[in-house]
Amino acid sequence: MADIYKLFSSKLKERREALKMTQKQLAEALGYSEKNISKWENGAAIAPSVVLPRLASILKTDVNTLLLDDSDYFFLGIDGGGTKTEFALCDKSGKILSNIILEGANPVDIGFARARDILVKGISSVIGDKPTSSVYAFAGIAGGITGQNKEKIHDLLASFGFADFNNGSDAENAVASTLSNVDGTVVIMGTGTVAFTKTNNQLIRHGGWGYLFEEGGSGYAIGRDAIMHTLSIEESKSKDMLSIAITRALGNTGLASIADLYDGGKRKIASLAPIVFECYDNGDDVSRRILDKNMRAIAKLIETSISENNKNIVLTGGLVTRADVIMPMIRAHLKNPSTYNLNVAKERQIFGALKLAKKLKGETTC
Repeated sequence: MADIYKLFSSKLKERREALKMTQKQLAEALGYSEKNISKWENGAAIAPSVVLPRLASILKTDVNTLLLDDSDYFFLGIDGGGTKTEFALCDKSGKILSNIILEGANPVDIGFARARDILVKGISSVIGDKPTSSVYAFAGIAGGITGQNKEKIHDLLASFGFADFNNGSDAENAVASTLSNVDGTVVIMGTGTVAFTKTNNQLIRHGGWGYLFEEGGSGYAIGRDAIMHTLSIEESKSKDMLSIAITRALGNTGLASIADLYDGGKRKIASLAPIVFECYDNGDDVSRRILDKNMRAIAKLIETSISENNKNIVLTGGLVTRADVIMPMIRAHLKNPSTYNLNVAKERQIFGALKLAKKLKGETTC
């Protein structure tokens, strides 16, 4: 019991002094005597449980912070893309304690109410019984800084009572996981595409204007091209490897699935991209041409992104799981490819989110 007395006394004094309050001022605000405050800070007694919420409020903190040992703390990273959202919790040594992947939480695509439900479920799942007051969190969400979404997500995170937190775009996770200590360009190839060039800690964005305006190189663009091919083949009353695979995945013909595809939106269309890679693996030339066309768009994005003095390029996102296919195609469309230092990210973007969570406490990366 003496340990909690000592812990409470040090926390109480620390918060009081941080607010530049005297023991007398705190006592008057609480309605207790200065003698009581002195006893609590000396470790001779602890405030009654009924008083703790009021005391915490006056000290602009919470009861957990006053009573719990914060030598144990944790970091929560959230990486929300258009197709999936990953949550991970690590301890102060960097060990991943829990991890979960849920559906995409882009509020622009699915609405804020649905995105909120996904975030609440994922956060609650990975934190478990850990006190939220011992958790530092960063949430990088696709669409998370569009309109009022940044403020809405901020308010949602605030409701958990984290030790500290911040939120932004999933692009911040990508940059942190790939270019945390170096200059260069990161190209994100997920449901959509975007590139960021980092020079002297300054970021310049290239592309990323959304699926209505992108030239290609994303899961959505590859899935869209596969659907367009399937529709064209069906209109000519013929079949080929890719069209058969797409109709099998849709559970119907392309023509009969158009309404469902519109309802499913870009996430549904992007989910068909792996089928194009599968058909490519089986020697399908149509799939090869679709992939090659899209990697030409990535090469163009790279060439408009890089600077003369820094040609360090890192690819990240869901499509880089097939680096064996896309890297040679991208190189083939680059002018003077030997002048580029082109690599695939070694870490998933969730580790970038964890790095940004650790940064809130001024610590090194996970």
